[in-house]
Amino acid sequence: MDRIEFTEALKKSIAEKTAWLNSTELPKMLESYRLLHTCVHNLYDMLVKRALITPDPYKLEKKISTIQAPADSPYIESERALVIGSRFSDYETMLDFICTYFKFSVENIDLPKIKKLTELNNAFQWTNMSMNNTKTNTRGLAVLLNEARQNLPAISLSLLNDSLSKSSQCITEITRILKDLTDFKREEYKFKIRLDIIQNPKFPYDSIHTPAEEISEIKKMFSALQEKIPFYSELINQISEEDFSEEKDALQLKTLELLKVRETKVEKTKESVNTKGAILDTIHILSTLSPTYSLIAEKLSENCKILEGTKNTLMNRIKRFLRKAFNMKEKPIIYRFLIEDKQKMTKVPRDVDIAFFISGIERKSHFLGVIGNAASPEYKKIASSAEDAILQFVNKQISDNKETLALLTAADDYFKSTVPPQNRSKIKGLKIDLVTVNNAIVKANKKRAEYVAYIEEINQMKKLGIKDE
Repeated sequence: MDRIEFTEALKKSIAEKTAWLNSTELPKMLESYRLLHTCVHNLYDMLVKRALITPDPYKLEKKISTIQAPADSPYIESERALVIGSRFSDYETMLDFICTYFKFSVENIDLPKIKKLTELNNAFQWTNMSMNNTKTNTRGLAVLLNEARQNLPAISLSLLNDSLSKSSQCITEITRILKDLTDFKREEYKFKIRLDIIQNPKFPYDSIHTPAEEISEIKKMFSALQEKIPFYSELINQISEEDFSEEKDALQLKTLELLKVRETKVEKTKESVNTKGAILDTIHILSTLSPTYSLIAEKLSENCKILEGTKNTLMNRIKRFLRKAFNMKEKPIIYRFLIEDKQKMTKVPRDVDIAFFISGIERKSHFLGVIGNAASPEYKKIASSAEDAILQFVNKQISDNKETLALLTAADDYFKSTVPPQNRSKIKGLKIDLVTVNNAIVKANKKRAEYVAYIEEINQMKKLGIKDE
């Protein structure tokens, strides 16, 4: 096709691909980064708790303005805990920055930023987390994770394995989208050169007959561009090949094919829907919170110790001594949480026995882990029940988890505001964990709503005498 026809085809394809990337692929990439950050955060906390890495004391003071991968230079083996601790901390902080402040749009992400993101993604190779990895950081982290597995409780081990598996899946998805975005940005760059230079009335297109001549003329006008952009020789050469080489028609078709939006269409089938399987899926979604609740319980216990440690006055020590001397039972530790009432737009105070609350979170973690195992007697009992009974069970679980989320949110606020300023940096925040819990509840709620809507539709069709074929 001729130059004008090809340029118009490019214009349409780039507009369509831009809209698709912004509405579909880049939101997926953001979600993958968020899940990756959650997994990395969980692993970092676990390594710190088991004293396998040294926390970065300057973590909260570091200011981030641009994406930068942690160093990957060699280190002395005796300093592994300190070096990997610092680099893994920087990696986690950078992921937090990306998830919170980085704008995921075609307009914002250029080729240099893609390069920076790729370097960060390769800082720790989640798809090959091995002690034999040639990359310094990956090998060091793999050694520490292997040490962390020793004598680790079953629930914590499950969290570790799940975090590693999900990290690998996330980075694979992110890499796929970044590759597609890279291909697109290269074609977008070429299109901009066509618009700003080749379409310029001063460009002597009619007097050009070879690729070399076009490249020469582009170079002459490139410095006059109002927007200063890098000169990519490889891409400029591709433009000239698409315009004047003997294979230009094939190259043009290849470029347009590269810009095609490839959405997978799900074909509708007439197979009957497994409604029991659909409602059981809701239980599987909630069961994924087992390791998250286990980690939350650990954080709450540590926060409680820190807070109570600030109350270790002489009078309190005397009281504890007297109780022990007279074999008196310790008084329960009661904290007053402010629970948000979203309907009334107010916060309601509630006294909470913190030890009982934490043990309740631990029990919930264990329970969800059990019902998430399809081979367990508990799951088999649920699966063999009538669908109405399963739905009632799901309703109760979603309601209970919503209440737990409200209490955990209040607990997070309580510890952060009650602990004295000098000890506040020691408090384990629950922000990422609360997002994980909320996302699972939202996902389970959506799955339940879909099930209920489908059952209601089937029942209505039956009343009307219509068969679902």
